[in-house]
Amino acid sequence: MQQVAIHTPQNVEIGFTTADVGKRILAKIIDYFIIYLLFLLLGAIYDRYVFIHFFFQDSWSKIAVTQLFFLPLWTYTLWMEIALHGRTPGKMVTKIQVMRLDGKPYSWDNALIRWMFTIIDMLPTMGITGLIAISSTKKNQRLGDIAAGTVLVSKTKQVGIEQTILLELKEDYQPKYNQVLRLSDNDMRIIKDSFEIAQKNGNLQTIKKLRRKIEEVTEIKEFDLSDIAYIQRVMNDFNFYTNK
Repeated sequence: MQQVAIHTPQNVEIGFTTADVGKRILAKIIDYFIIYLLFLLLGAIYDRYVFIHFFFQDSWSKIAVTQLFFLPLWTYTLWMEIALHGRTPGKMVTKIQVMRLDGKPYSWDNALIRWMFTIIDMLPTMGITGLIAISSTKKNQRLGDIAAGTVLVSKTKQVGIEQTILLELKEDYQPKYNQVLRLSDNDMRIIKDSFEIAQKNGNLQTIKKLRRKIEEVTEIKEFDLSDIAYIQRVMNDFNFYTNK
């Protein structure tokens, strides 16, 4: 598993862990089982209503109608990922999700590209091509992910006090900027996650960009504080005002 940074439209990086091979395989097994159940259902409907009552003039007509009838099976991953925003039932169970590297919402064209590349990643070599690509690329991407600009990440998190927007403040803490209330809980969660990842990796450029974004939204100007001290002050003030 690798750490991957998703760049949001707000020019902020959020860190995720790429999905491991075990979760990917388990998700596939679950989805293939669902496809098998759909095959049984559609097969029963086809035999009961289509095959008996539909008149086929030639074998090509029969093949065309049959393929069209079973189209939901061949396109299962495509329409599931579109409907569930980068997930399938198997991915939901294993808590993994396809996300765009630019942080924008996962869309139908991303799903279509990934689905089309399944022919290369999965079918010819029973998935070996995809596994080789996943193990050899920096972000554990199969060829479909590289083409679509996506990555499969793990959404599993152990939620503790250190992974929420809550911070421990001293009892005598005195806030300075009530403008922090212009930020939403989600804004602060992104700020906190991005700030901690940037500090861990020594990414001062991201911290500087994060400060500029906060200044833009809150209009808090404090030239005497370093970027790190400034962001810490904003987070502390936000926690004071929102958890009184």
